[in-house]
Amino acid sequence: MTAVPNFLTGRKSSIGTTALQMTTNATKADRGVQITASAGNSATIYVGLSNVTGDAADATDGFPLAAGESILVPVRDARLIYVLASTGSNSKVFFMLV
Repeated sequence: MTAVPNFLTGRKSSIGTTALQMTTNATKADRGVQITASAGNSATIYVGLSNVTGDAADATDGFPLAAGESILVPVRDARLIYVLASTGSNSKVFFMLV
């Protein structure tokens, strides 16, 4: 495996029950976007597209992340990723484009 020549990291805070775009940064990932739910989250985070829902509809439910869990989303454009929380408004995720 070759080294990634460049990567971007970030955080999305104040995630609540309305879908939020994870980032507006246009940097392209080479392999995908690693997303980790903060260990301090009390709510489940759902990762998906702009119409993401959380345990509400089979066609749009996002991928659930409990506190401390991670997923690698195989997309080049992180702006396509949206997140929402099952409850509250103080959850956060950390991400890295690789």
